[in-house]
Amino acid sequence: MDVLCLGAAVLDITARPVPDQKEWAEKQRIESIGMSLGGDAANQSVRLADMGMSAALVTCLGDDENAQVLRSRLRERGVDESLIRTRPDLSTGVSLVLTGTEGERHIFSVKGAHASLGKEDLPPCSMVPRAVSLASLFLMPELERDGLKEYLREMKAQGVCTFADLAPDKFRLGSAGIKEFLPYIDYFLPSHKDILKMSGKESVEEAAQFMQELGAQTVIVKCAERGAYLLPAGQKEGEWIPALPVTPIDVTGAGDSMDAFLISRILKGEKLRDAVRFACAGASLTTLHQGACSVPIYEEEILRILQE
Repeated sequence: MDVLCLGAAVLDITARPVPDQKEWAEKQRIESIGMSLGGDAANQSVRLADMGMSAALVTCLGDDENAQVLRSRLRERGVDESLIRTRPDLSTGVSLVLTGTEGERHIFSVKGAHASLGKEDLPPCSMVPRAVSLASLFLMPELERDGLKEYLREMKAQGVCTFADLAPDKFRLGSAGIKEFLPYIDYFLPSHKDILKMSGKESVEEAAQFMQELGAQTVIVKCAERGAYLLPAGQKEGEWIPALPVTPIDVTGAGDSMDAFLISRILKGEKLRDAVRFACAGASLTTLHQGACSVPIYEEEILRILQE
């Protein structure tokens, strides 16, 4: 197994382009309404499969029709769903994603079974992948309270490469909520919005340095149309890697896709700067399609764009 992806899997109901709320009528026609995979870990696992990686999803789903749809779509895209736990007492997560005329999003969601992921849902430590991705810290509250640190420590002891994204700090735990995990993370991949809010710093550069001081190693801050800021482990200064100049249709899941593209290149032995450049380009391409990962993006497509 190349990568274990831990985190959320939800069913996304997508609609675009949705006009400004001031223009809403009781009933009006838009271009597209669809249903797709969603949730950070599910998105990552699908994009890793697009890249030819063997990826398994570790999450919880309800025992309902939405779970059946998600499992089916994961299998269709080549993701191992055998480690997903069914929780009959909970419902599968669902999100309503409204995408505006400029690609901006408004997401409405209900709490789903994925939030119950706990240490009992983790695969045994004898199952040693090449990498573990925490698709988002702060989205696994039960596991983060009990079990995650020990699991990461064991994985690191066995030479597993570790990655972590960061979700919004809805419980207002601040940096104290993730500090204990950072020394076990090889690549920390937050968005600029989340890292600025958590660090209290005014710039992305300062925020990345702050996270390294807390124990993170390589920090890669995802900055949407600006690309990414790369601060390698042990360095005081980083560099900006640009995104592709595109006109986005839907930015949903672009950050998750960027994580997956980066992981794939790191595991293939690519130099760090080139891996980030590849990931930025791939993330830009995903914004040209509706839904987080509804349309496959392949390695050859990204490499071709980078060579042009």
